[in-house]
Amino acid sequence: MSGGQGPLSGRFIRVKEALLREHAERDDPRAPFYAAMLAVDTYEDYDALAGSRPVAVPDRRIGSVTPRDEIRHARRRGWIADD
Repeated sequence: MSGGQGPLSGRFIRVKEALLREHAERDDPRAPFYAAMLAVDTYEDYDALAGSRPVAVPDRRIGSVTPRDEIRHARRRGWIADD
């Protein structure tokens, strides 16, 4: 499935790898989540590497973000896609 639909399982591809690298290098509490997306090719490996602990994002109204929130965001934006 693509376009951000369906469960997060199986392999994914990095559609916009340069953008993911840029996010991984930022001074942002979510940067490790993007580094994890660059390091692995499956959602399961991402979950294992990124963990489940939320991080506070002070400049956002949402308050905190989990690794799952961030990979869903990347998939919705088309930065990654199901393989």
